[in-house]
Amino acid sequence: MTGRKLLTIIGVVCASLLIAPTTEAQQSKASVTFITPNTFFLEAPWALLDNVNDDVFWVIRGSGFLSTDEKYEFWKVDGTKLFDAEWEKTYSDQPIFNSGVVPMRRPSGNIMRKGNICLLYTDGKIKDLNVRWDKVTNFKDGVAVVMPSMGSGEAFYIDTTGKRIYPNIKVDGYGFNIIRPLRDGMRAYKAYGSEWGYIDANGVVKLSPKYKDAREFSEGYAWVRMEDGTQQLIDKTGKSVFKASSGAGRTSDVVDGRFYVDEGSSTCYYDLKGNQLACFDLGNQFYGGYAFVSRPKSFGDVDTQLIDTAMNIVREIPWTLVDVGMVSEKKPIFTSSGLANVNNHNIGGNSYLLKPNADIALAGYENNRDIVMSINEFKPVSDCGYFVANINIELDAWSRLNGRAVIKTTGEVVMIVSEDKGFVRSYGAGYPVRQSDLDANGGSFTIKALDISQPSVSKKASVK
Repeated sequence: MTGRKLLTIIGVVCASLLIAPTTEAQQSKASVTFITPNTFFLEAPWALLDNVNDDVFWVIRGSGFLSTDEKYEFWKVDGTKLFDAEWEKTYSDQPIFNSGVVPMRRPSGNIMRKGNICLLYTDGKIKDLNVRWDKVTNFKDGVAVVMPSMGSGEAFYIDTTGKRIYPNIKVDGYGFNIIRPLRDGMRAYKAYGSEWGYIDANGVVKLSPKYKDAREFSEGYAWVRMEDGTQQLIDKTGKSVFKASSGAGRTSDVVDGRFYVDEGSSTCYYDLKGNQLACFDLGNQFYGGYAFVSRPKSFGDVDTQLIDTAMNIVREIPWTLVDVGMVSEKKPIFTSSGLANVNNHNIGGNSYLLKPNADIALAGYENNRDIVMSINEFKPVSDCGYFVANINIELDAWSRLNGRAVIKTTGEVVMIVSEDKGFVRSYGAGYPVRQSDLDANGGSFTIKALDISQPSVSKKASVK
């Protein structure tokens, strides 16, 4: 199986379609997703593709009847195959590159015996690990957890070279979420046979294991659950600065000096002095100085608003952008990219990447007129600045393409992953499409980001 440049015909289709109407929240100009002649087509199963990390993503090949039938294949976003489809995952989580490495297992060829675990690197190198090691988690901020043997709950940390680190720390290898990120120089860990505590970047215990559960630090504070079940906000010395009421629901990280606590049927916001600032029917976590909330405006009329850290409502948000249902799920959720993915399925809605102030940074492409085409259902933006979305193109009843698109935050589709090779072969100009092929077929096409600040505006591709 090889990757192929996506065909110019698809770019022409994209450029010639009209734009979906905009929403009230589009105060600033935004781009829509678009395809270029450099978009790479990969013929591969796509259903499980949902993220890109360290500029790498995977596809699964095989029957899937047994887990050992599924083999992972890794690709870079520039269309370079990194590793062939011969790898199996080593842990229950799907493999994710982090810090330039991912642990994977070689196939053993024997259903009764596991193959050896290796570290795969983004530069194409492979390093075999101890043959006795049973499982290795994904890395987070340069560290992974190893379960050395089957049935043993005592685990330990390794670095990206596969070397054991923090020799005095024994980790409880049972359960989920045992490898945690480093935040504010602190990493939550569950000690073997004990509770949760925190270590620093050098593996030194800073807060001894005594918590039933522990969250990541944010702006110097973290939520922990005490022995009596109460939730408390602590600082990096372990001092409790806020205690949630008995029976409190969800809590948010401290961001912009604010956090929320779900109390009864309300979401209440607090500052770090413990002052209750305001309560709303619904609300999500602050990010970039703003939070999305919902409060009844009149009987039966509930809308979404944007508030600032002073609890002022600074913007009314249309239900075609962020509706009450999303806020009830604590969305939108912003990633380290500074953007949040929103998929609005209401009439007039679309898929978007939002800025913290609710401006639209990027919109999905929707057209259901002459030629059916859509690029929507955005996944969260990863740390490396790419995200995944669904793509569908239908020229006619016999020529269809369904798959996943890997997209930059600028809107450029860099790769399409699909098994619908018939579409490509029907309309192809060659494998791959070279500049000479484009010149021979009437010129190269440049697809520009379309301006959706004005509804029903169509901009065609320029032909050079």
